[in-house]
Amino acid sequence: MSLRRHLGKLLRETGEDGRSSGSPRTPIASGEAEVSFTTEVPWPSLWKFAQFAYIAEQYGYRYSGLDPELRDSSTPFFVFRRLPDARERAARTREQCPGALERGRLPGMRAWPVPVLTLSQARSEVKLLHARIAMDYYDALGRQRMRPWLIGIPVVFLLFLLVNGELHGTGLRVAAGMAAALLVALAASRVFMRRRRAAHQRLLERSGVRWPP
Repeated sequence: MSLRRHLGKLLRETGEDGRSSGSPRTPIASGEAEVSFTTEVPWPSLWKFAQFAYIAEQYGYRYSGLDPELRDSSTPFFVFRRLPDARERAARTREQCPGALERGRLPGMRAWPVPVLTLSQARSEVKLLHARIAMDYYDALGRQRMRPWLIGIPVVFLLFLLVNGELHGTGLRVAAGMAAALLVALAASRVFMRRRRAAHQRLLERSGVRWPP
């Protein structure tokens, strides 16, 4: 999904596209205190999601972290909450970037469609948004239990040996080695995430940003 299409989804589901329909979870009546948009990361790149978060804020929806209602989900979901001046922000952005949803220039991004590159004046904000998103993302993954993996990986290899009639000494040794390698890789990924999270946290602290809020 492109940034443009995901932005269109946000505006449709929050009723900010000028239509009368909206998501049941996102009331659109004037004066409504809580209007939000919840999404998973639709791209393999957290940097692209940070670009989306920057664009969404220009239309009045600020990145607010993990959705507390979906904290127990196996997939991280992130929430964008409507700012008090969302209407004014959206009007100003539509004036500055007319046709952003129809192949026009996206706010804070360069004019050409592919690849989507951040303008220099927006890069620092996108970088800080990326740090917040990455911290939340690593926190969500870090809460997932390793015990199912510790049990599941050996069981899968054992079933594979049974199905293929390889349940003998050599097959068991090969399967045990492969399972051990996967478990080591899983543990190493946890260490990597903790280090990356610490690096992002230091960046935010140097910028005077307290996160999580």
